[in-house]
Amino acid sequence: MADVIANGVRLHVQRLTPRGGPRPGAPVVVMIHGMVMDNLASVFFLANGLADAGCDVICYDLRGHGRSERTPSGYGMANAMADLTGLLDGLGVTGPVHLVGNSFGATLALAYGCAYPERVASLGLIEGPFLLSGLGEEMSRSIQATREAVSDDEVREWLEHSAARGVARMAKAALSLMEQTTIAEDIRATPSFRAERLAALGRPVLAVYGGNSEIVDQGRELARLVPDTTLVVLEHHTHSVLREAAEYLRDLLRWWMVLRDTEPEVPVYHRLPGRHFETADWVRERRPPDDILAQNAARRARLAAEARAAEAGGSPPVAEPAGAVSGASGPL
Repeated sequence: MADVIANGVRLHVQRLTPRGGPRPGAPVVVMIHGMVMDNLASVFFLANGLADAGCDVICYDLRGHGRSERTPSGYGMANAMADLTGLLDGLGVTGPVHLVGNSFGATLALAYGCAYPERVASLGLIEGPFLLSGLGEEMSRSIQATREAVSDDEVREWLEHSAARGVARMAKAALSLMEQTTIAEDIRATPSFRAERLAALGRPVLAVYGGNSEIVDQGRELARLVPDTTLVVLEHHTHSVLREAAEYLRDLLRWWMVLRDTEPEVPVYHRLPGRHFETADWVRERRPPDDILAQNAARRARLAAEARAAEAGGSPPVAEPAGAVSGASGPL
């Protein structure tokens, strides 16, 4: 665990190496998490798998996320790429690295590969937003939707009284990031990709999307434009494929980094019976999940019953523990 000053910003870094240290010529992999409701913890499971497979793995919290410094501005793509360059330089990594990113992290990885192909060996893109026009506007809308969701009165009540501690802490940090920085405005200025730059990328790309993701067609268009792309579409999965199919992604990335030269076939995905994911109605409709509404209503009813019992001099009823909220952390 360490901090690195990169592009004038303090970035929190964790580096995982194989037991006994990385072997000569071991792949150096940089893992990049998503934006706002995320930090390096979300990719740590995959990073551990790659380290076990013999890779030298670097995980870091993006500017303003996790334990990295939260600057009031500077969240645009140019600064994100400069942060990454500064991180590699600060760690003394001079050779080409394999970039693996999820969601915005995948978008950043692809942009970095186009801008600095000499520093990139390959790209692993998981559910990366990719557009030839309107990319910044689309990502900014996503940030605004997250802000509205976390700011909703029902969601705030649930986070304060019923949510798991980790979820509440992450939501609070995300809201602070969105309210106290220029992240939404900076992301809105993100330039879209250019077809000619993608065609000239010259690096192997692994692109993974959920078949039920809202942006799966962007993945198919990316595979059409970028030579040497291996597209993996996991049917019955959504934009949250990193969480939904973590074990398979761990195997897939191990194959991509270590085994594909000797085992050219993409690992087969064996879906467990009954494992089917769809984007929930509450996500599409941008409203609080029914589970949250039910937990809030039950809590209010319990408090009212306790108040009535106290007034009558009796004992308050014993409350049953609240159940888990299904998918409540999904879009946040």
